[in-house]
Amino acid sequence: MINKKYPNTFFRELNDLRKRAELTDLVLEVEGTSFPCHRAVLASCSPYFRGMFTSGYAEAKQERVSIQKVTKEAMATILGYAYTGCLRTAPDQVQAVMSAARLLQVVDFVYQKAAEYMKDHLDMSNCTDVLMYTDMLGDLPLQEASGRFIASKFDQVVLQPSFLQLSLPLLQRVLNRDDLMANSEEVIVEAAFRWIDFKQEERLQHLPDICKSLRRSFISSDKLVELESKCQSTNSELVYSDSTTQRVGMTRTEMQIAVLREASTEFPLYTRCFDLSRGTRYTMNMPANLECFTMIGTDEGELYLAGGVIIEAGGTCTATNKWGERKFFQYNHLLNTWEPRCDMIGNRIRCSLVCLDGYIYAIGDGRTNRTAERYDPSRDQWICIPTIPYPMPRAHSRMFSSVYCAVALDDSIYVMGREGCYCFSTADNKWKKTA
Repeated sequence: MINKKYPNTFFRELNDLRKRAELTDLVLEVEGTSFPCHRAVLASCSPYFRGMFTSGYAEAKQERVSIQKVTKEAMATILGYAYTGCLRTAPDQVQAVMSAARLLQVVDFVYQKAAEYMKDHLDMSNCTDVLMYTDMLGDLPLQEASGRFIASKFDQVVLQPSFLQLSLPLLQRVLNRDDLMANSEEVIVEAAFRWIDFKQEERLQHLPDICKSLRRSFISSDKLVELESKCQSTNSELVYSDSTTQRVGMTRTEMQIAVLREASTEFPLYTRCFDLSRGTRYTMNMPANLECFTMIGTDEGELYLAGGVIIEAGGTCTATNKWGERKFFQYNHLLNTWEPRCDMIGNRIRCSLVCLDGYIYAIGDGRTNRTAERYDPSRDQWICIPTIPYPMPRAHSRMFSSVYCAVALDDSIYVMGREGCYCFSTADNKWKKTA
């Protein structure tokens, strides 16, 4: 007979002993903070500590051991995992935890989950930092993920301060990519100029090397003259890439897409899309088993998906999310995948989504929810806005459906339903009933 509760009880009691510093046989010193712990626990989860305590090193007999190149916050996180199996850390500590997990060889779970978090939370402000960090670590999958993200947002990423911090080899690696979302080679040339001008005296000498990543076939004669002029002081001959492959951004076309989502759960992983201008059907991968969500396209050509419910086999909602999901996704056009973004503040089913002045507004849902919130894509952050101060009717259908629609006009959002029309002024941050 096996007591299934025993492991949880055992580790809970062991963790309590650690917190009270009872029966511990070691103190780790990290950045001036002391962490009482048990050698056996550390050795069981880390080859680093197992080797330290069993291979005849001096630390095997020391009561206090100093750990370098690890932050105290990261050590607290790793010890918490070692004693409980639960990984909890603040978003701004993920990189430190990842570095510590690699150093201390806690890679089976901690490092992998930290890497997954960084991959899922790539944005324009951090993608080049992640590329530089993972290049230092030698993490090839995360390097490629950050490289793909940079390529997919290239025209915006090059405007970020962190782009200017790239090393020459990393800059060349980025500029060599076929999947850069740049509508002309001149955009890539200008990005190279911006990188050089940031430290011109130091970097101008690298122009000949950078030109090997620029595709002469697609550079205008005026831009070639500008390149040659910049290079005169280096006394070097410019040699360009002879590739005749267009970057992805040069071949993209504008499309009007209607998303045709089936109510059946027989094919839950994709949805059919219809290009209205060409009369062509496509398939789009979707988050697994998610229904009753809302999608929106922005003026910048981005697609976002919000809320919904997870449908189990047989077409029933899961008990844990009957009030809807807080999930929010952005579509990656290159990979045909939905990438998680910051969760919404409220749970929503069939909410209304509106784009206005670069923000996305999520309003209400298919129930009587009157709350609203605003998403800032540049910060990957939601904030609450005032609740609609009027009662909202609920949908009568079995599956939730939106009982009103929302549109943007000038600096206001108008919400229309059976009970009337309501206006939210972004300038005044107030709702009023207009009809």
